[in-house]
Amino acid sequence: MKLCIVDSCGKRKLKTSDDMPDCSALDSKDAVALWRSRLSHESVQARVMYRGSQHRAIVRAVDLLREVEGVHVDLFIISAGFGLLKEHDSVPPYDCSFNELRKEEILLRSEMLEIPASFQLICEDDYDLIYLALGKKYLTALGSAWLAATNGLVVAFDDRFPKEHTLFLPANSQTVKAFSNAGHKIHGVVGFKGDLLRIMAEYAIETEAPRAEIMNWSVSKHLTQLFKALTDKSVFGIRTRL
Repeated sequence: MKLCIVDSCGKRKLKTSDDMPDCSALDSKDAVALWRSRLSHESVQARVMYRGSQHRAIVRAVDLLREVEGVHVDLFIISAGFGLLKEHDSVPPYDCSFNELRKEEILLRSEMLEIPASFQLICEDDYDLIYLALGKKYLTALGSAWLAATNGLVVAFDDRFPKEHTLFLPANSQTVKAFSNAGHKIHGVVGFKGDLLRIMAEYAIETEAPRAEIMNWSVSKHLTQLFKALTDKSVFGIRTRL
């Protein structure tokens, strides 16, 4: 079972610098390379750079899933400053977010950072499940060409993709309330995309056959039923942790 988890960069970071660049300073490939070199002494792995609740929940989930034999998990992070990062790629401090940009600016910037092309190559790696813990603007940065490169199920929190490819779950206050009322720890609408993956991982670990449960995540009907069950406090009533 191969899982691809895609997270977005966040404002809360482990490292900051008085000299860190914003989007305007990272406006070309040469500028990106220059700032990588200039702040190399401040760089840390992407996995530990981001400190927001969503990212911390995703890292927790990834670590849990990797405890299960036969489950392979790759974690990627879309950085508006430095492109599509693997979790162990080094990244310096910066202050740039796709959430600050208009659609046209997002498309231009993502192309400059080669995010769509990089993700298309990733999707050719035959993942059974692609979990996109992304808001609308970071999904825009991915483009759409990658959809033709994967046969795996895509879990997304935006309904822009064809239904035959994607299981859509809205990250809104109603959904958050349903999970919270069932006893799950949710860090609001902003953190829900990470919390859901953590909840799924914690649930799978507690089943009699974790690997079999996780393998079923590639089936849209099974995940739909799981999401419904996880919001039924009369069935589970579980408390998850972070």
